[in-house]
Amino acid sequence: MVTRRDAMASTVITAGAGLISAGQAQAATAMPVNNNLSKGAELLRGGPLMNLERAYQVMAEENLDGLVMAHPTNVYHLTGYWDHVSIRHDAPVSFVLLARDARQAPGVVMGQFLYYYSFADSPLDSPLQTFLFTGWDTKLGDAAAIARLPDAQVKASPMAIFPDMHQSPQGLIEERRLAKLNPVLKARPLEASAERALAKAAREMGLDKGRIGYDHPIVAGSYETAGLTASMVYADRAIRKIRMIKSPREIEMMKLAARANAEAALAAVKTARAGATHRELRATFFAEAAKRGNTGVFMQLDSVIPETDNETFKDGSAFMIDCVSLGFRYFGDYGRTIFVGEPSRTMKRCTDAISFAWDAVRERLKPGVKYSDIKKIGTEALKKAGYDFDVPFSPHSVGLAHTDEPGVGGSNAFWVKDDIVLQENMILSVDLPIKHSGIGGTAHLEDLTLITKTGAEQINDIGERTVLV
Repeated sequence: MVTRRDAMASTVITAGAGLISAGQAQAATAMPVNNNLSKGAELLRGGPLMNLERAYQVMAEENLDGLVMAHPTNVYHLTGYWDHVSIRHDAPVSFVLLARDARQAPGVVMGQFLYYYSFADSPLDSPLQTFLFTGWDTKLGDAAAIARLPDAQVKASPMAIFPDMHQSPQGLIEERRLAKLNPVLKARPLEASAERALAKAAREMGLDKGRIGYDHPIVAGSYETAGLTASMVYADRAIRKIRMIKSPREIEMMKLAARANAEAALAAVKTARAGATHRELRATFFAEAAKRGNTGVFMQLDSVIPETDNETFKDGSAFMIDCVSLGFRYFGDYGRTIFVGEPSRTMKRCTDAISFAWDAVRERLKPGVKYSDIKKIGTEALKKAGYDFDVPFSPHSVGLAHTDEPGVGGSNAFWVKDDIVLQENMILSVDLPIKHSGIGGTAHLEDLTLITKTGAEQINDIGERTVLV
């Protein structure tokens, strides 16, 4: 737990000796980097990323008998498989099912060839109930009619694999794919369409009736096509409530993503010089994120996000950064203030203020604190210290989305921030930009914080609050 003395010391260090020189920046960018790909891959092997205990709790609270989801983020959350075909088609191609009955393993409904050619390559150790169907090009007529015909009247197309020419031994990849596919085909025959496979999965898992939460219209439409009588409930709010409380595996993923994101941001900005452009710095951040196994999403520079922006840095520039990248689909989010040359007195006071306020806030973060309390704590700390800057102290939960908490109202409501109560195993960001113009630049401070049972833990290095280049 940080003390007020620690907070004051941190502000003093940031204001003076802790600023980074140009020579130090060059040395820092030459240092070897840690790539998170192998660590993240090992975490994926261990089972569902989703906090299943939380999922069962939320389904009970929302009176849902199960969840059936098709959005690729939710497929990934439950299975660890990133549905790249869904991303490329910009439309769902697979379903996952989770029953409120904790004795049942999650279910997955997928095209047989996709399962063989992609899913089988994912080294996932978690148990799944798997239901496969044949390809989209099968000419069976009306989908609704086919979905409701008895099994005896519908024959699925033959399975599709790469035929063995027997000119040389099978490779390890093909052996792995067949070793995963064959037991699934032995357990259940192929279905003739996605709707028939989903209907079979729903019936076997007891999700063909009751209240079923869904995340995409194609789920509700497929239930209707198959003639299932369940009451379908759009469940975005319930899904966000589940995502907000992370599993132990997710927390480790978030630590990898957050640290790589922060390190990439610092490595990039330490290359900034007068005469360089915003586009050049953004490109450097994306490259530094990639070196560490992350994928760049955006870099807000001097309060501007669109990548059409291409201002030029000058001696005396003072600008904020807000850097976001993904590590194994989990978001890193990191903000700092960069000085090209010595800062003006006003900008120096701005960064001292938000650094001081962040320390005042983070030593109070713990379960039971509300979002509104965070703003009150920060605002009062600034006022008592004699600072007159407007800082929003805007909190948001971070995970598989930059903002993954539920909003006010139901799933169909326009998203508006709710006054969330902090809970153990949330990952929290508190945005601290200076909301003033005419101060000689822009300033920001943002880190990611794990809410623990008794307090809070920073999951990226928070030492460098400002960077001088």
